Amino acid sequence: MSEARCKVCQHHDRAEIDRQLVSGLTNTGAVDKWGFSKDSVRRHRQSHLSPALRAAVSRRETAGAVKALDRVEALHGKAMGVLEAAEADGKASLSLAAIRELRGIVELLAKLTGELDERPTVQVLNVTASPEWVQVRGALMQALAPYPDAAQAVAGALAEGVPGA
Repeated sequence: MSEARCKVCQHHDRAEIDRQLVSGLTNTGAVDKWGFSKDSVRRHRQSHLSPALRAAVSRRETAGAVKALDRVEALHGKAMGVLEAAEADGKASLSLAAIRELRGIVELLAKLTGELDERPTVQVLNVTASPEWVQVRGALMQALAPYPDAAQAVAGALAEGVPGA
């Protein structure tokens, strides 16, 4: 969509809208405040914010991520200090509590740095290409050879149930 057709670009408060979008106003916030559709605001944000405004957004997001990472690393250092002091004093319950906190902090650090990816994975198993299936299919068709109508029905059912077979 060109800027000439963008409802946000045509709005008389465009400069203020852009400033607020850069300052952290959400798409939903812009929808509520000015009555645009979410798609209009999303497209405007992606395509029509000036490069200088986009750079400001990028700097703000990067600074926020670095700050969060720094804060978590500082917490890690403090929790490690508590653990070391508890172990030196022989305080087992405090040591275990510090270890639990450290585990949580390490997990959060791994998520922030991308070392821990919790997205589900999908594995596709193509059984029709396996040697075992080829052998079973051959044995089945051989057993049905004396019964041509049944063999044809089974072959058709197998072809319908297996895409590309």
